[in-house]
Amino acid sequence: MARLIEPAIARPVARRFAGTSAVAGSYLMDRLQRDLESAVPRSEELVARASGIPAPPPVRWAMIDRAEWAEANIIGMGKMIQPLADRINKRLEAAPAPVRIAQRTLVSVEAGMLLGYVSRRVLGQYDVLVPDDAERSAPRSRWRRRIAEGAPLYFVGTNIVETERRLGFVPEDFALWVAVHEVTHRFQFAGVPWLKERFFGLVESYLGSIDLDARGLAGRLSTAARRMASGAVSPEERNPVYLLASEEQKRMLDGIQALMAVVEGHGNYVMDAVGAEVIPSFGRMRRVFEQRRAQTNLVQKVLNNVIGLEMKLRQYELGQRFCERVVAEGGLQSLAHLWSDPQNFPTLEELRDAPSWLRRVA
Repeated sequence: MARLIEPAIARPVARRFAGTSAVAGSYLMDRLQRDLESAVPRSEELVARASGIPAPPPVRWAMIDRAEWAEANIIGMGKMIQPLADRINKRLEAAPAPVRIAQRTLVSVEAGMLLGYVSRRVLGQYDVLVPDDAERSAPRSRWRRRIAEGAPLYFVGTNIVETERRLGFVPEDFALWVAVHEVTHRFQFAGVPWLKERFFGLVESYLGSIDLDARGLAGRLSTAARRMASGAVSPEERNPVYLLASEEQKRMLDGIQALMAVVEGHGNYVMDAVGAEVIPSFGRMRRVFEQRRAQTNLVQKVLNNVIGLEMKLRQYELGQRFCERVVAEGGLQSLAHLWSDPQNFPTLEELRDAPSWLRRVA
């Protein structure tokens, strides 16, 4: 099976961009491990009460470093884009071997740079590509032994410790706050039978629609440039993925965007609802993060937009506002309708107009 991203090339690049942390191997990591051993099972109890989702079995989790997170996501990204990789490699069959090698090397280096950079910001992740059941194949490398075989939920320990120290957070409070958010994602994908299938179906449909013809891409680049120059581009479409998409692909991306906005926004809603109830220093942590978001400089905003982080942040905001409005108008039982039937899932338009969704489903 041909690959677009070669892990042997992407891994060392990712490790270099991930860098090392001064707190790695210190007593602070041992303390965080103890905090998470308490926070994760407690989070499962709290999320079960606040999310409206039936509780799945207790989760397996691990604490990892930046490079291990990047390595895990290199494998995950490779799996996700495999249909696209097959099509690209089929088009390149007639190309000379040096061209094929150069193409795979370039993509692998870019993936390693991207994931190495992002690894510095990630606190935790529920990996939808890691099996959630007890049946796992034999590991092939150290990170697979620690992550894929042992846990679909992992926390980037050095980032959590660095953040809590830099911002002056109470360690056990911050560990619980982060754990609640990631455990909520695990409830969503492991506790809602149809959600994972819907997610993968949307992604596969979009990847299958990508036009590999250079002439078509040039035309979309020209159109995107004119739209950007005229200012007729909504915030959701300022990412390169949207700018270069056809109208059909934009509809697919709207579906993916709506799903991720619900997943991320609901995660933030539950995290804040639980935090306000049981975490003493929650209010200060929330204020600090909001202030830091507002103070992001122009260069950082441009970079975040290019690599997709800005879109992710808007997903948090849009989805959380939707959840808050639904609960305010219909109560927590109305929010539970999100997960009861795939037909109840909101469109991107309904996310901006929660009362219309309530009229339709609740």
